[in-house]
Amino acid sequence: MDAETTYNDLITEVTQNTSGLSDGHYQTLRRYYHALATHERQRPFYRYNWLRRTAPMVALLSQLPRREQPWRLLDAGCGVGTETLLWASLRPDITVVGVDISPERLDTAVARQAHHEQKLGRPLKVQFLDANVFDVLQAQPFDVVWTMEALSHIDPAEAFLTAVAANIGPSGALVISDSHLVNPRMAWRIYNIRRRTPDGSYKTSKTTSAGKSISYANERLFTVGRLGTMLRQTGFQTVKTHLHIFFPPSFARHRRLFAWSRVLDGVLGQTPLVRNLGGIYTVVAFPQQMPGSVAANA
Repeated sequence: MDAETTYNDLITEVTQNTSGLSDGHYQTLRRYYHALATHERQRPFYRYNWLRRTAPMVALLSQLPRREQPWRLLDAGCGVGTETLLWASLRPDITVVGVDISPERLDTAVARQAHHEQKLGRPLKVQFLDANVFDVLQAQPFDVVWTMEALSHIDPAEAFLTAVAANIGPSGALVISDSHLVNPRMAWRIYNIRRRTPDGSYKTSKTTSAGKSISYANERLFTVGRLGTMLRQTGFQTVKTHLHIFFPPSFARHRRLFAWSRVLDGVLGQTPLVRNLGGIYTVVAFPQQMPGSVAANA
C-alpha cells in the first residue's frame, strides 16, 4: 500500500468508519484527526501536507537493500498508528514498533491494524507499546527511527537524539517531521500557549498506564538551524532538511489558488533563506557521512 492510497483510505476511515471500528475507537480516531473530520473543504491541504511530510521517509525505506533479517523501525509518538501501518505495509521485510503514552490511541491503532491487514492481504509486522520512548530505545535496537509531531513533546529532546544515535549505530537513520518555529503562524501559536501557562514554561509531565511519570514538553518547537546543530552535537554527521507549507489550509477551499500555491510551495522550499519560513520540516539525519545520492534522495 503506497502513501497516497493510505491517506485516501484514512479519509474514508475518519469520515465513514470504513475500518469498522467500535464507537469508542471511532471517536478516538475522529478526535485525533479533528481537522480532517470537520473541515471538508480543507482536506486537499491536509492530504498534500501529509504526503510531503512522509515522502522523505518513503524514499529512504524504498532504498533499503533486501536482506534476510527484517529492517527494524521505531515510530516514536505513533498516535493512532497511521504512519506505523504505512511503513509496515511498504515492504514485507520491515517490522515496526509504534510507541505512545496514550493507551486510548494505541487501542485504536491495534483495532485499525486488522482493517489494514485485510485490505493488504497479509499480516503486518507491527507491535504497539504503551511506554516511555527512552525505555524502548534502551531495550531493543532499531535501524530507522521516525517521529512526526512528537519531538516537540519528548523531553529532553537532546537526550532523545543522543539515545537514537547510540541505538541505531553508524548505518541507521533518524527522520523527524514537525512544525517549524520560525514560521510566523507557528511562532504566534507557541506565544499564545506560553502566555497561558503560569510561568511560561514548556515542561509538564504525563503518566503511563503503568503509573510511571515521565517528563513531557508542551510544544517545544525548534528552528531547522537549531535542530541541525542539536543533531550534529548528539552524534549525527549528515543532515538533510525538507521544508514546505508557505500557505494556510484555507487556500485549499479555492481550487485554482490551491494549485498555484502547491507550485509556489515547491519553489519556495528550494529558495535559500526564504525556505526557512516554511511551516513544516522533515529532517533526515544519519550518524555517519552518507553518499550524496543517498542523502539527497532521503
